[in-house]
Amino acid sequence: MEKTNKIWNRRFVLLFITNLLVLAAFYASIPIIPVYCQQIGITGSGVCIVLTAMSVATVLFRPIAGYLLDNFNRYRVYLLFLAMFCIAFPLFPAFPFFGALVAIRLFMGAVYSVCGSATMTLAGDVLPMNKITEDISRFAFTISIGMAVGPFVGIQVQNHLSSTASFLTVFAISVAAFICVSCCRISYPKIKRRKFSLKESIYKPALPFMGNMMFLMIPYGAVIAYSSILAQEKGLNDVIPYFYICLVAGMLLSKLSTQKMIDAGKHRILVFISIVILILTMASYAFLQTGAHLLAAGFFFGLGYGILQPLFQSFVTGTTPPAKRGVANATYLLSYDIGIGIGSLLMGFMQESIGLTNGFALTAIAYVVGFIIYLAFVDGYYNRLKNSGGEPKVSPDALSTFMEREVYTLPETATVREALSFFAARKISGAPIVKGDGAVVGFISDGDIMRYLRTIDYTPVSMGETVFFMDVFRDPDAEFEQKLSQIMDLNVLEIGVDEPLTIPANASLEEACTAMSRAGVKKMPVVVDGKIVGIASRSAITRYLISRYLEQTGQAAMRAGDLSAAAPRNA
Repeated sequence: MEKTNKIWNRRFVLLFITNLLVLAAFYASIPIIPVYCQQIGITGSGVCIVLTAMSVATVLFRPIAGYLLDNFNRYRVYLLFLAMFCIAFPLFPAFPFFGALVAIRLFMGAVYSVCGSATMTLAGDVLPMNKITEDISRFAFTISIGMAVGPFVGIQVQNHLSSTASFLTVFAISVAAFICVSCCRISYPKIKRRKFSLKESIYKPALPFMGNMMFLMIPYGAVIAYSSILAQEKGLNDVIPYFYICLVAGMLLSKLSTQKMIDAGKHRILVFISIVILILTMASYAFLQTGAHLLAAGFFFGLGYGILQPLFQSFVTGTTPPAKRGVANATYLLSYDIGIGIGSLLMGFMQESIGLTNGFALTAIAYVVGFIIYLAFVDGYYNRLKNSGGEPKVSPDALSTFMEREVYTLPETATVREALSFFAARKISGAPIVKGDGAVVGFISDGDIMRYLRTIDYTPVSMGETVFFMDVFRDPDAEFEQKLSQIMDLNVLEIGVDEPLTIPANASLEEACTAMSRAGVKKMPVVVDGKIVGIASRSAITRYLISRYLEQTGQAAMRAGDLSAAAPRNA
């Protein structure tokens, strides 16, 4: 797995576009399928069965999706299942029979459960470890936009094209997504596979977030499934396409206006603001009569979910170790499957009994329940989980058990001259650069200074960095000496790495070794909440492995001796 210090790196951008296209394709098919079913003679409960078949398959297959992503090469798994996802759309016009459509929807549900979990997991893998909580919310925004843009696209193609052409259009969107992710080429180390266990297919630390978000998604399911029907009842068919445009506009505004608050960790106030907006929006449906009201509802609906959906996704991904993000995302995304399914089902019953407008208004109760759950438990749970570094229990092989706790750091105001004196006095070759509060902002080593000093026509006598570093200072060239004197008063951040690769204190031994190997570094700052608490180094890891090996072999020898002493002797 390849890491980078940049947020909007090439792989992240490609995954961002991929997820947006996949979600757009999936949600574009939702308004197309019922119309297609009616065209081929499937009506009433038959349409309902075709639609719900996928939801059932998605819920049942999510645990298997998590297992596949955590026990096989995630990138290759995603490529395989995304290819199958693409193939599903041409199958609809190819097999226009009730039984075949149900089978296709079941197939789509199983495939989509992997695709929906995979992109979020891959995005977390290519982000800097110390920025995952904040930055994954940027990626999760694709969920909000895809869920809004998709139905708009579906309605437009259904109104202007035949059903066959509509499915082929959605197929083209999904193929574009496959091409994007094919360009990522993410590599992973060999994974030690575990046997599938239903108990381990659910990531327990993600369950509180899943349960909370499930209630918050119930009104979403109702609105997405029945907004078109509501518009027909109110004579607002011409307005409904613009409803989804307003939905996207609200989501975009929420992202632009709240990202700084998310980065600053102001989660509680954001949840409060978004839920108040959503409660008022859904309650207003009881009085809906005009197109302007419907458009305003779409805008504020998007505004609320543009905050909530990325925020809760950041709660999950930001507190989950990389090795378990597949099963964690699969567990959490059950909230979407179940919540949207419940919302659609409830609205189907309420449509006949109390009407859609009153039914929409009543779904605001789900927001109240969700907010109570958040305040009573989830908010505190998230803070405890985050402060513990991820999982509630720390593994015996976590970095905190063997990292170097005596850390030599340089202040962000230090110069290169001070850094060299610092290295010489403490006999070290590099040091983290920190702010006054201990937050890591950079890293500088003798190799960084060496690379800065290197000129085009200067050829080192040795390929080893340490030897070359000493050779540099013995070079008598006047031009080189002048350059050396010029950099002495430069700030260390001008020469060192200004976005260092860090690793959380609860990371496992395997994760530390992989990160340092991929980055090609010998040392890496260990952080808790972005503040340095230690240093992970190859030498410290080597000492730990040797001591553990000696301990294990010593215990084995003692057990062998005990068995030998206890064995009966022949006369």
